[in-house]
Amino acid sequence: MSDPTDPADPKPTEKAVTTADAGADTAELAAVPASAEKPAGETPGDKKTEQPKKKWWRRIKVRGPWVTVVAALVILLALALLGYIWGLGPLNRLNTERGITPPAKLAGLDRITDANIRNQLQLDQTRQALSRINNGKQATVEAYGTIDGNRMFVIIALRGKVDIDKTVADSGATADNIKKIGSSTCVESSGNLPTQCYRGSNTLTVIAQSANEGVNVDQVEPVAEEAFKAMR
Repeated sequence: MSDPTDPADPKPTEKAVTTADAGADTAELAAVPASAEKPAGETPGDKKTEQPKKKWWRRIKVRGPWVTVVAALVILLALALLGYIWGLGPLNRLNTERGITPPAKLAGLDRITDANIRNQLQLDQTRQALSRINNGKQATVEAYGTIDGNRMFVIIALRGKVDIDKTVADSGATADNIKKIGSSTCVESSGNLPTQCYRGSNTLTVIAQSANEGVNVDQVEPVAEEAFKAMR
């Protein structure tokens, strides 16, 4: 008779335990998804941050002889602007050929346009002579005010630079009569010389003269400055 405390065949029990354990192990070791797998040695910091694409014009690079060509064009353009605007360089001639447009009013006075009065004052004849003796440079001679009034100014404007100090000295003005006011050189009336002021630059020279007696340089200088700014 067998002992009930001593199992006759312990193997089925061991098999059951083994099968249960195996089932538990299988449940615990689930397959890792392919997307979660990482190559050996890779860390989160190894992944490079994507850079935004540069705009097309920033991706264009100027190389080789084009650099020299572009630089030369920039220099030539700068020289052209200096010659035309500031009267410097070989293109200064283009500036001297520009016309001069006189303003309709100056110092609150109307420009004289009547042909008979202009002929009496010889404005157009003086302009032609001035342009001729200055190698064809553009010039204008205008008068503002009334011929029978107590305020009239004659304006002479010439394209290009004029040696003002030499012109004043050649006029016979003495050092006592020459005054510097602002950017203008003025000459007090003396003898046959009218009160006048010169305002110039590399591209334009303006002379303002008073046609009336008893007018000082402080009254003529603002007219010269206004004419210069209007005609440059």
